[in-house]
Amino acid sequence: MKNNIPELLAPAGSMESLKAGVNAGADAVYLSGRRFGARQFAQNFSVKEMEYALEYAHIRGVKVYVTVNTLIKESELPAVCENLYQLYSQGVDAVIVQDLGVARLARKLVPDLELHCSTQMTINNLQGAMWAADNGFKRVILAREMSLNDIKEATQELSGRIELEIFGHGAICYSYSGQCLLSSFIGGRSGNRGMCAQPCRKQYHLIRTRADKYGKYQEGEEIPLKDHYLLSTRDLSIYPYLDQVARAKVNSIKIEGRMKPPEYVANVVKVYRGALDSIAAGRWKPDEKEISKLKMCFNRGLTNGWVMDASGDSMMGRSNPGNRGLYLGKVIDFNKRSGETIIGLKSRVKPLKGDGLLFKQSRYQKVDKLWGTILESNPPVAGNDKLSLKLRKNVEKGSKVFLTRRKSLVDAAQDMVNNPQLPDRIPLDIEIHWNEEMTPVIRVVASPIGRKTVNIDFKADFTMEKAIKRPLSTEKIRKQLKKTGGTPFLVRSISLDYPGGLFTPLGNLNHLRRQILEKIQDKLLEMYRPSEEEVETVETRLHRLNVSFNSSLKTYPGTGGSDAEKGRTDSNSDVKDSDTGGNNSRVGVNSSQPGTTIPSLDLAVYVDDLLSVEAALQSGCRRIYFQPQINTNCAREISEGLEPGSAYFKLMDSSLKEAALRCQDYNSDLIWKLPDITSKRFLEGAVSILNQDTGKNISGVMVGSLGAFWALKDISSPPDCYGSRALNIWNHMAASELIREDGGSNCLTSITLSPELSQKELKQAVSRIRIEHPSIQVEFLVQGNLEALVSEDCLPCILPDKSMVEEFKGPSPNVFGIKDGKNRIFPLKIDEECRTHIANSVELCLIDHLPALNRSGVNSLVIDARGKPVDYITRMISLYQEAVDLTRVNTPKLGARLNSLKKQAKKVSNGGITTGNFLQVRDEGNK
Repeated sequence: MKNNIPELLAPAGSMESLKAGVNAGADAVYLSGRRFGARQFAQNFSVKEMEYALEYAHIRGVKVYVTVNTLIKESELPAVCENLYQLYSQGVDAVIVQDLGVARLARKLVPDLELHCSTQMTINNLQGAMWAADNGFKRVILAREMSLNDIKEATQELSGRIELEIFGHGAICYSYSGQCLLSSFIGGRSGNRGMCAQPCRKQYHLIRTRADKYGKYQEGEEIPLKDHYLLSTRDLSIYPYLDQVARAKVNSIKIEGRMKPPEYVANVVKVYRGALDSIAAGRWKPDEKEISKLKMCFNRGLTNGWVMDASGDSMMGRSNPGNRGLYLGKVIDFNKRSGETIIGLKSRVKPLKGDGLLFKQSRYQKVDKLWGTILESNPPVAGNDKLSLKLRKNVEKGSKVFLTRRKSLVDAAQDMVNNPQLPDRIPLDIEIHWNEEMTPVIRVVASPIGRKTVNIDFKADFTMEKAIKRPLSTEKIRKQLKKTGGTPFLVRSISLDYPGGLFTPLGNLNHLRRQILEKIQDKLLEMYRPSEEEVETVETRLHRLNVSFNSSLKTYPGTGGSDAEKGRTDSNSDVKDSDTGGNNSRVGVNSSQPGTTIPSLDLAVYVDDLLSVEAALQSGCRRIYFQPQINTNCAREISEGLEPGSAYFKLMDSSLKEAALRCQDYNSDLIWKLPDITSKRFLEGAVSILNQDTGKNISGVMVGSLGAFWALKDISSPPDCYGSRALNIWNHMAASELIREDGGSNCLTSITLSPELSQKELKQAVSRIRIEHPSIQVEFLVQGNLEALVSEDCLPCILPDKSMVEEFKGPSPNVFGIKDGKNRIFPLKIDEECRTHIANSVELCLIDHLPALNRSGVNSLVIDARGKPVDYITRMISLYQEAVDLTRVNTPKLGARLNSLKKQAKKVSNGGITTGNFLQVRDEGNK
């Protein structure tokens, strides 16, 4: 922070956008290289462009943070090391990471390079920020879902330990960042790999239906709703509350928009720069003109966001997922013959030549619902409330009119990029004297505002001669040396100890001026770059890491054998009632001889009520992950009850005790599966339960967030800790970050690898994990409608019939889902804190790939049966237990037997079955 205001952080998806952000007044910019950035559709920066970008920003005192924030495959770790080495050598100020493995690599390779936790790490509470502070991070980019009150508490608790950054303006993901698999499930384009296809901006219909005894959705009814962009959020803008955010003492405010054009970056940054400077001067209040500018840059409707406790309609833009612009008024008259259109103005802003207008029709049977035009001249204004213009297309009375492009803003942005006005140019003080050879000897002192003063001393590479006719005057020398043009420098003073009577061509003086500017620029940039010795040290570390990676390529015992599935694509991914075929060559048949006993796979199940616990136990499952569903209402009263000892946690404690007793009767393990998204209050209540008798009666706790992982260290007798798929573990380095071989209390004893991994990627990761951590339990999800996203939005709250909301609270014959344009239905539910959970439309089913999973080194298979009826649980466990037994003894004709079990599993699966990313190759783009 400077002057008690936060850093202003601007997006840079291209060089033009970087210049726009820097010249508009950003304190820092964030950008990405061509790989490993979460915006792969942005232009991004090559190695040479990165070097120029760093020079351009650093010489102007602007920091550069580089995103290395995708999840990383095991095979990519060496390339990530090279990337980190390159960025460190170039002098970036920090890297932003999502993958815990990248963070671990960075600490080993470049420990002096600052690390920022990406918002993709899903740090949404104080406990998560504390984990980051304890693990060497310089900054946390907090989840957009954190409220300002929670942020204030975090800044107070963590002051001086770690920096906190929040989003201030731009697009908002519907899901918690890092937890959305919807794009990956639907089309193989993973948001965690920077390839999100933005399915949340598509139309969906809310469906109510019944489920059969296995939980399969039957034909249902569409619930009539006014709007159908059910998952489309408005754009965030905290501008009206910027003073409150500044008082919360956050360290940085980020503007989202690496996919946006330079004019967007320039104008949004300029508005926020002016506001923050006014706040620092103690004379700021929100300006409607500035808000209008923000709306004209781009907006889907602006919201104050979850940070300012927005919800419902104030948070969501369900009527339109595109740019709405600035509302001008309505069409009050239209002449079809002449095209003359009269607009009744409701805005003080008047459209001008070159501006863009958007018309939204009230009825559109015969005309387009949305269409736009660029004004070719200034339209005449009738008074202050009417505008007249001629259109070439029919428009209906009552159509709404929006200003979506302001030419003056575009021009101003281009001017900022091409002709930057630098209010804080770096003052240079120059001293020159002449030695005996009449060679100028120069000393230059640069005094950049807020930065360290630097100086250079050198001799000119020419000598001056006695003048024959026209000696150079001191005024002429000063004049030539003061010309700094469009550089970031300003010559403040020139002191000349000039003997007089000398001459040299003006070209030499111009050359000397360029030398002065180049040398002082190089000196200033040196402060951002590591020394040669430091780079050499990193090179040595890089070599050792590469040796380590290469030596570990040998296959871990038990993961060998041929890959029968290699190169296979799964044409049925996410297709309702799809099949996967069935002959020995199409399943992962173990290479051992038939009848040979091979290491067994364990079977585990996720359930959420006591009847399901009992059913799983009776079916022979010996590890139960129990996430008790405590019935609540949808009015958010539960948020007031999430305190240790509250009625909510008494019910939770009671459910866990009953489940633990039943598991003891069957000599089975009960693991309390915490929600993957947890509030600070929830974690405090959970720790309170675990510090009582209940904590001693269960076998362990499953966590899905870094906050929950950190919170468990406060338990007096910590249970075993299991990591859920929400931790996004893709590689052995990420696993190692959460596994402690010293037996410490805060470590994982079991990990669930990401369901986004392909068979090959899974095998590579497990192989190395087994080398590093032989005793760790590695789990993988094999069955269920896997969770696609979780959102802070309460989707059922939009129901026009409020009595229908009651059906989401607890037991009901009805179930709900959202249906997309291909008639796929994605199951929908809400949790105790009113968050929306949406699951995949088809069930993952890997029952015929158990041999391949066994060869990969996975030793525990998980069925996600949360929300499923007892009949489903009983049947599916039975099928998988049979498949495990067949795989264990390598039964003759194993492929055919497993394929038969798959067909039976399909009959009880909701929406059909898919192998997901296990066989389907993800779309990784061309970069």
